[in-house]
Amino acid sequence: MHRPAAPWDPEQLQEARRGARLIQLVNMDHHLDVWMSEESQARLRVIVGTYRVGQPQTCRTPGSLWLYAILLTGETGQLRELVDETVRACREFGYEWELASALQMRANVLANHPEWAGEARVDADESLEIFLRLGDTWGAAESLSSRGEAHERGGDFTRAAEDYRAAIGHAEQLGARAQVTVLRARYAGAITETGRGEEAERILWEIIAAGPQPGYDAMPVARMQLGVRLGRTGRLAEAREQLDLLRDEFRSETVAIFDGFVLGRLAWLDNIEGDHVTALDRSLRAVERSRERLSMMVAPHMTSTHLIEVAWALGGLGGPVAGADAARVLGVREALSPKGHVLTSLERESLARAAEIVRSAIGEAAFTAAYAEGGDLTLEEVTALADAHR
Repeated sequence: MHRPAAPWDPEQLQEARRGARLIQLVNMDHHLDVWMSEESQARLRVIVGTYRVGQPQTCRTPGSLWLYAILLTGETGQLRELVDETVRACREFGYEWELASALQMRANVLANHPEWAGEARVDADESLEIFLRLGDTWGAAESLSSRGEAHERGGDFTRAAEDYRAAIGHAEQLGARAQVTVLRARYAGAITETGRGEEAERILWEIIAAGPQPGYDAMPVARMQLGVRLGRTGRLAEAREQLDLLRDEFRSETVAIFDGFVLGRLAWLDNIEGDHVTALDRSLRAVERSRERLSMMVAPHMTSTHLIEVAWALGGLGGPVAGADAARVLGVREALSPKGHVLTSLERESLARAAEIVRSAIGEAAFTAAYAEGGDLTLEEVTALADAHR
């Protein structure tokens, strides 16, 4: 039986239809390549051109989902301006709940950039206060998670773990099992950095044993972290199995971004096992993936992280030429590292190992000279040097 449309005028009905399409957009499970097709990009550009930042529609759900179309069309350079203007507009319009959501979204964006982590914590604090006052338990969990990420970027893993633990409590109140699982994976990552690796490993195995969850899926993060844990404790075959499963099982647009992360971790395992030829190939591919626009938005520090594996592989190949190029890679790595980035324990260990291998190969004087040269080179110049050793 045909039912008449809601009693809206034509413009309201059209806006409702736009909102429905935006909801559909963010729930599509497409590989990144699908979104990059000419047809998909044309559709996304229509969405981008429909709204402008600061409109009431873009402050409220589902209009706020417009931001995803902007990200997928590559306009990430405007991201800070967009989230700033959205927060300003929410304040101006007097939208309280929407302000909390906008602040939480901005905290997520800022937390990915070490130099903005302090601002992210401030936004998360204000967002959390509003959500708690309004009785929004889900919003409180999201704000706590955002603040935890900001603490992680600043190197305060104890406070990050506390925020994730609190967020888990809020999500459990709602029976949001998938979100609880995601938060537990983040909690495991934080406590690993505080020396509680065995506890973190138990949590990660539990997440994997539970299997994929609808909605928020923690499996990619859990497998990644477990692979690192197993590798650092000498269980290399098990570590490689987890990373291989990660690449085989997950093919969504989000995990496509993680492909570079996985390549970097596989290169790390290759270096540990002495297969520096394979490590060089994989780490250079990881560097290439890290320069894609969504990767730069989500994890701008990963280029410098992958360069550690490139340098380790070159040093492991042996010889004065590869050794000098490895030192140059380490030099450009430092120059490219985002301001304020705090190295994780794994990054510190890998960097120390790479530098030790290169110094042993070419000597301290040659290392110092080549390292200084690397600081003056571009990423393209240094990767070209490394690529010549493939």
